[in-house]
Amino acid sequence: MKIAFIGVGGIAGNYRRSLKQLERPIAAVCDINAERAETIATEENATAYTDHGEMLEKEKPDVVFTCIPPGAHTTQVADAAASGAALFVAKPVAQDLETAQHASDAIAAAGVINQVGYMARYSDITAKTRELVSDRQLTMGIGRFLTRMGAGHPWWGKFDVSRGQMVEQTTHVFDLIRYFLGDAVSVHAYGIKGVSDGIADFEECTVCNIKFESGAVGSITSTCVARAHDSFATELVGDDLYLKLTHDNGLRGQVGDEGIDYTGTEAGYFRQVEQFVKAVDANDQGLVLSSYADAVKTLAVTLAANRSLETGEIEQVAE
Repeated sequence: MKIAFIGVGGIAGNYRRSLKQLERPIAAVCDINAERAETIATEENATAYTDHGEMLEKEKPDVVFTCIPPGAHTTQVADAAASGAALFVAKPVAQDLETAQHASDAIAAAGVINQVGYMARYSDITAKTRELVSDRQLTMGIGRFLTRMGAGHPWWGKFDVSRGQMVEQTTHVFDLIRYFLGDAVSVHAYGIKGVSDGIADFEECTVCNIKFESGAVGSITSTCVARAHDSFATELVGDDLYLKLTHDNGLRGQVGDEGIDYTGTEAGYFRQVEQFVKAVDANDQGLVLSSYADAVKTLAVTLAANRSLETGEIEQVAE
């Protein structure tokens, strides 16, 4: 399995460590920052590139990890799919639906294994929750992503690159609630800007209500200006059912007469890469829990939430 990376900053380090643990070497890396590409290539005993097209043509990788900011997405994923490489793409998959759909169409045409880095789908507590919920109907999802970002990040706080916290960070919560409650049809969001100097040029505090196709409802709260206990959490509600999943791998609640108090050990960061490698080895897309096409649906929800921030109106989620 010949592995290549497009983008080697930030989250790429996590994926690289997982591949090292799996004893899967990296053959080539590409980054628009030539110095960074050379540094990582030296660490991985790989070949460095600054042009992804050149890398794909010369290296002909079997697998490509794409780890770039939302605003940097152009044709990288589509080009890698057209080359025949299996794809692991860091979330979110783009900053607009046109780019994401072009890549999704290219993936479908090539028929390559594909996965997006929504690690929460691969955690112990998510698997346990699926087991506990079974065929019960879920009627409400509540989520939050509350953190304080450091000032001076090279791109995160710039709306033109990240598309804001809901699209870039809280996407994990939107995606996990979608995983349990299904497709969303409409959203209504509010936000406030100017809360803290130097962190972001977009709304630093947002709330978003969601209506799902099933009739279920959801509410997701985000901030990038406050340190909070239990900062990344998801709560699920149904008839005589309440479950709370927390970032420390805790799962607490009640299902009927059964009290739930469970702590997992795998948060999903490693398992998502391990599962992707297994899917590629077996050539089995069925082993993937977070396909590119499904990730486009999560992107559509968060982009609709951004539109609602602008209009103050209920916005429909693009199909």
